[in-house]
Amino acid sequence: MSEETIVLAGLLIAGFALLGALITLGNARQARAIREVGEVLHEWAIRHIQLSRATAAQAIRIEDPMAWLQEALARLPLPDGMAQLLIPERQGRGWILFRGSAGRLLLIRPELDPAPLERGSRFAAPVLPRGALRKARVLELSPVTAWPTFDLELVQAWRKWFPEERPPDRVRLLVWSEEASHG
Repeated sequence: MSEETIVLAGLLIAGFALLGALITLGNARQARAIREVGEVLHEWAIRHIQLSRATAAQAIRIEDPMAWLQEALARLPLPDGMAQLLIPERQGRGWILFRGSAGRLLLIRPELDPAPLERGSRFAAPVLPRGALRKARVLELSPVTAWPTFDLELVQAWRKWFPEERPPDRVRLLVWSEEASHG
């Protein structure tokens, strides 16, 4: 091999290395630019959701929490008649027991344990019939499981029921039919 061939081979290898480095740098720049565009779109989407919820919050007016609850329950997959003719039966700190035309519903803060309502205490009689919790269907209602503005509506309704309490952003709903509450 001649000296010129070795120099030419070295220049060729250096050229390929430089080309590879330029492509790598270009790919890194493109990847960074794509990430930045993704971040901008994500921030825009979050801001759009926040503005939509703020606009919705201004439009929400819950004057009658019972009417709101019946409308809300009508959207859920409950047994027929369960959400009709709701009457508040008993109420305590963080919970309300309703009697409907086909059964009972317990609306309760998610951090509360409903078991004491079934067994009672030294100072209070049981609120729920024995075995009701075992037979109850439990639903957690939140903006994720119900609809996007559920928490905004719940805050207003909760303040009507419990003016002294901080409203939750989600609730549990325990539902059982009349037959289950007697048996």
